[in-house]
Amino acid sequence: MTQASQKRKIYVFDLDGTLVDSMPYFSRGILSIADDAGIKYGDELIRILTPLGYVGGARYYIRELGVKDTEENIVRRIGERLVYEYSNNVVLKPGVGDCLRRLHAEGARLFVLTASPHLVTDVCLKRNGVYELFETVWSVEDFGLTKSDTRIFRRVAEAIGCECGEINYFDDSLIALKNAKSAGYVTYGVYDAQTADEVELMKREYHRYVGSFTEL
Repeated sequence: MTQASQKRKIYVFDLDGTLVDSMPYFSRGILSIADDAGIKYGDELIRILTPLGYVGGARYYIRELGVKDTEENIVRRIGERLVYEYSNNVVLKPGVGDCLRRLHAEGARLFVLTASPHLVTDVCLKRNGVYELFETVWSVEDFGLTKSDTRIFRRVAEAIGCECGEINYFDDSLIALKNAKSAGYVTYGVYDAQTADEVELMKREYHRYVGSFTEL
């Protein structure tokens, strides 16, 4: 463990539904594959797909739902639908910008770990004026894993150079929070309208619940 990691607080943030109000766009983009294939689904499908990322989602569509297409083509189709929205319409959630700037000014180490690819993540954070606040912005694709796999959280800690227990992790996905907690992270469940029915579970299961970044 480095001396720097002992002195400076470490925060890792999810992107979609946590830092930015993008879940309606993200959901329409990733669920469009099911729509195109005529697959009937309920609310549970987006909860399964959200922590997987585009590549993991493509694999799920092919292996579990029988979509007849290649991983590469499914990823391309999702990206084409979403790059415009992240480049032009997706904005930070209330209080996020102020919170990140305050933490950065206090010397905290800030990181992003998102299921979205760099294609949409980087342009979105840059347009919203916060990209430079982060030491590293990671997509799950950088690790070849998904947030449904606890190993990715251990890999992130290794990349930072700290213990898992030093990391404060913010996410709106129960699957991601569960695996981050299993890895040893301090977990913050974040409210998002799309997962509003999970608030009580977040409050009960994780270290802190964040209804809005204006509270922090």
